[in-house]
Amino acid sequence: MDLRQLRYFLVLADELHFRRAAERLHITQAPLSLAIQGLERELGTELFNRSRRRVALTESGQSLRVDARAILERVQRTRDTIRDLAQGVTGHLRIGVTPACSLLPFFPDLIAAFRSARPLVRIHLREMSSTDQIVGLQGREIDVAIVRNPVQRLAPDVAFTRLLMDPLVVAMRRGHRLSDRPILSIADLREEEFINYPRQLGVGIYEQVNKLCALRGFTPKVVQEVREALTLLGLAAAGLGIAVVPSGLTHIAATNIVFKPLSDSDATTEIHLACRADEPNAVVATFRDLARAATTRSLRAGVANDVSTKETPRSAGRKRAVAEAS
Repeated sequence: MDLRQLRYFLVLADELHFRRAAERLHITQAPLSLAIQGLERELGTELFNRSRRRVALTESGQSLRVDARAILERVQRTRDTIRDLAQGVTGHLRIGVTPACSLLPFFPDLIAAFRSARPLVRIHLREMSSTDQIVGLQGREIDVAIVRNPVQRLAPDVAFTRLLMDPLVVAMRRGHRLSDRPILSIADLREEEFINYPRQLGVGIYEQVNKLCALRGFTPKVVQEVREALTLLGLAAAGLGIAVVPSGLTHIAATNIVFKPLSDSDATTEIHLACRADEPNAVVATFRDLARAATTRSLRAGVANDVSTKETPRSAGRKRAVAEAS
């Protein structure tokens, strides 16, 4: 079995027509037929059911199609890597991040620090839910992830590094009956209508909001589910309901919306950096070290501000959130 045979097989599997497949490959039908026959002899099974009217994949052919595509994609990635090295590019780093995490102050600092430390590494950012990021790591679709509230026991093959705690805030329309209060509690939201993410989206905030409400003896009355953070804020600004969101979203300017901090000590989320536990890539290790440093700088800057005003970090953070959002 060689790569040429696999390429021929995949094109025929896509076209299911020898003439069209040969045309795509810029060859005649005879070498295509010989290559497929040789592959079938080597594997000891037919890969296609052939008749005068149609060509169809057998069960063995369907299985090989999946593996052959993966093999050729891996070969192509290897070629790309070697080509990049020859051109002076030391590699790629595929980073998964949730939209709200990307708005936290440490994130642009981290990306800038990494680009300075590894200027020849190409960065590819992908917005993904926390659940999708873990799946992406396990499937090697991304190399590193910045996730919120990961369920670590469900991913024993992934290594997690906690970066920081991010407070939750309440987004609501300006003029809402609770908008004149400087600070709210989860219990204050008992009678409110909620806008939330759908459970199947895999956003960590969904589970946490339900848990926070359950601990206060009520279930949030969800009137609308949305998949995008901007849509969620837009509906909250329109007065459709309130939304409990990460603090990063306070940096999005929206008309007629205010954000209120929460006094509850458990109304926070954990931000983690995640990578594969067996990851040998030194670029990933560099990114992890820089992430720790970036969050440390971010926290120190926050503490310095708090000390200057002689307030606790949590109370100062709440006041800053209100000042920025109002």
